[in-house]
Amino acid sequence: MKKVVVIGAGPAGLTAANELLKLKKYEVVILEETNDIGGIAKTVNYNGNRMDIGGHRFFSKDKKIINYWQDLMPIQGEPSYDDKKLEIDKKLSNEGPNPEKDDNVMLIRRRTSRILYSRKFFEYPISIKKETFRNIGIYMTFRAGISYLKANIFKRKEETLEDFYINSFGKVLYEMFFKKYTEKVWGRNPSEISADWGKQRAKGISITEILKDTLSKKIKKNREVKKSLIEEFLYPKLGPGQLWEVLADKIQKQGGKILRNYKVEKINVEDKVVKSVFCKVNNKIEEIKADIFISSMPIKDLVQGMEKDIVPKEMLKIANRITI
Repeated sequence: MKKVVVIGAGPAGLTAANELLKLKKYEVVILEETNDIGGIAKTVNYNGNRMDIGGHRFFSKDKKIINYWQDLMPIQGEPSYDDKKLEIDKKLSNEGPNPEKDDNVMLIRRRTSRILYSRKFFEYPISIKKETFRNIGIYMTFRAGISYLKANIFKRKEETLEDFYINSFGKVLYEMFFKKYTEKVWGRNPSEISADWGKQRAKGISITEILKDTLSKKIKKNREVKKSLIEEFLYPKLGPGQLWEVLADKIQKQGGKILRNYKVEKINVEDKVVKSVFCKVNNKIEEIKADIFISSMPIKDLVQGMEKDIVPKEMLKIANRITI
């Protein structure tokens, strides 16, 4: 039986380990730098308070992915406490668990993203409602409309995310809602981000699509939900990290090992093949050998962990410039 070492106990590393163990052909060991499970998608438990660090919305159009999550944590079949208190009506899963009695459950959550602009809250993504126009005001609504029409007549060549947003919403709405939001969330001005990134995240989103979506709801026609217009998503009852903690338990029950506080500091490569990794454990260095290595560690750490003469100079230069 071949030995496989997976570096990192985040979503990618855990999923890879689980899929390998299903084949029953490999001995799988996961090396995790910290004492936590889930990587940047973990849930931190501090003094009894569970806090999200990274991605927490579980949504996909791929049924295989939905089924994968649901096999680990079934979707709620009964209303939760807040559903009852707030009288929230939602489509529940048949024969799903009761979230008031069972912790191993995926909750169905409503999206409630908001942007604070000019001391007023706006839904994000933008919705066509009376409140939206009332908050913007007649003058700004007129300006936004003219700007959108201008953007449709004089289309920009979409090289940056800024170009993409202006083509989709007009310059006025871009500067009101998207420019500062992007800078705060991603730490980059939209003019420094590729347009492909925006197309991938907000495929098909524009004022026209928002209007179509609003009208379709009013006439009750089924339309394909655009990626950035989702109104519901799944959320593990105890935080996003709970799903990966459940997966980690499953891996261990299948015979997989998860070694925590094993920080990979050096990748030993011989004849273009990884032979072993050197880990820092309790202030000591431990070498771990295997037949196959799978890395989900940050690219920067992976590249810097190899000997300089192995990594192309340009690749090393790029890795050294990456900030986390």
